[in-house]
Amino acid sequence: MTIKECLKALEGKHIGNRMRAINALSKIDNKEAKSILASIANNAGEKPYIRHYARRAVQTASPASSYQQLIAGYEPERFISGIIMPQKRLFLNRVLITGGFLFLVMLSFLYIDYGAVSEVSGRQSENLIENDKKDETLKVEVSGLNPYRLFELAENTYKVDAAMIESLWFQESSMGRNLGDYRILDVYKIKKDDSQEVKEWKKKERKAFIAICKANGFDSRKQFGGRYGEMGPFQFIPSTWLVYGKDGNNDGRANPWDMADAVTTVASYLKLYGYKKEDFNRIKRAIAYYNQSPKYFDLLQRNAGLFGLDIKQGYFSK
Repeated sequence: MTIKECLKALEGKHIGNRMRAINALSKIDNKEAKSILASIANNAGEKPYIRHYARRAVQTASPASSYQQLIAGYEPERFISGIIMPQKRLFLNRVLITGGFLFLVMLSFLYIDYGAVSEVSGRQSENLIENDKKDETLKVEVSGLNPYRLFELAENTYKVDAAMIESLWFQESSMGRNLGDYRILDVYKIKKDDSQEVKEWKKKERKAFIAICKANGFDSRKQFGGRYGEMGPFQFIPSTWLVYGKDGNNDGRANPWDMADAVTTVASYLKLYGYKKEDFNRIKRAIAYYNQSPKYFDLLQRNAGLFGLDIKQGYFSK
């Protein structure tokens, strides 16, 4: 999208198109785009979740999706309130600190408690994380609530781990920054070389998509999503949303682009398919109904473990 197209999209009311415009602006490397993002982020009259995404875009150095970085062979990473800190860097810090102490031992022949050295090294690495978290003062508000608060509410209601919901959010849309650039009606346009099976699938999804747009008062010609027509922060395909979509903010509509609706839907969906906390096999089976790829589950599980540590320490509460 050009800057002009982004400005036009930002003038509209549709959440998905506005998020898409913010994402596009974050990829344009010039002062005008950055100035627009900054003005949105600091506009007190703007909706809280729009300000949040604009601030995320300003803070994030790379336009590439975090999920794309993970599958491209990056070292395991920890997402800390919008800041990605490679664990490899922490490991090197520990090696350097510990090595320095050992070098002093060899020079001075003094007795040093190696357990204490290890403890100091670990504490310094933890302080790096702690400081980065304190620097992140952005309070997220989506549909009037911090999204992490939404995860906690969903966990209390459906007994699905908040960290798993956050991991799905991260993996599906890079925490809302990559909602997709494909015009959904075009995705479901039948082509001459499509097999009969593909034609039937496109007809079903197109019908479901149009029904969703009609229920929410959206213009189906102006909605964008993933390459297979996935919608919103958790990238539901239309036929799945039409069956399982829930109204999470009591506005009378099930909107796949609304965070409260999407979080409620993903939690109830996993619960329906047998998700049970602390039961690895049941969690894996439930996730398979969402995505059957073993690699997908491995990434999801790994990130959920990291997010779980942050949630337990209260970095995202209230």
